[in-house]
Amino acid sequence: MSEAMRGDPTWRCDVHAFVECRVRGGEWWLYARPALPRNEHLPALLVGAGVEEGEAPLRSLGVPSDISLAVRDEYTWRVAGPKGGDAPNIVSVAEAQRWIGRGRSRPWPTSEGFARVTDPRWSHATWMDTRDLAWTLNRFEGLIGQPAPAAYCAVLAMMRALESDYIVRVVIWLERRLGAAESLPDVILPPREYPRELERARAEARPRRKKRRVTLDS
Repeated sequence: MSEAMRGDPTWRCDVHAFVECRVRGGEWWLYARPALPRNEHLPALLVGAGVEEGEAPLRSLGVPSDISLAVRDEYTWRVAGPKGGDAPNIVSVAEAQRWIGRGRSRPWPTSEGFARVTDPRWSHATWMDTRDLAWTLNRFEGLIGQPAPAAYCAVLAMMRALESDYIVRVVIWLERRLGAAESLPDVILPPREYPRELERARAEARPRRKKRRVTLDS
């Protein structure tokens, strides 16, 4: 990895990872969401950047169209509408159009009966099986000259253990860590809460007052 790549703010990122499993012929389901530590080298290596300066990332394969619902709801926002449901990740039609118009987001193809758009914070999505992840960690050790971070090794060990019963992959995307001068004020993310459901939960949690029985004088 070149010195220029090490100092490139493009790769000053957090890594979001989701381990998925399925049986042969079945659908993918989310097994684990490991917390990965920040590392100045691994984000670029995970997507295959830095082979040649200016070259597009080789392993930025995108998020598979058959991802599990849990991961789909992390990678995208549901666009508000009659079939959007009560999910905690709904964005208005107008805001979704603003994200797309500013190049922060793009429509996500779906057959669910409602529209989705990608979360504007995420970039360089890809996925790996155990061989791909092992190769990447070996490349890290060869280039950097130190052992791969333990959390990444733990993910690889978990995936290898799961392979005795399932087909396994890890879906990955990056979130750029922005400094104060690099903030994106034109993109305002709504909280990942569904207001009506939240208010209902709060109402049910409030202590109920006992009604006083009033005695009327005859």
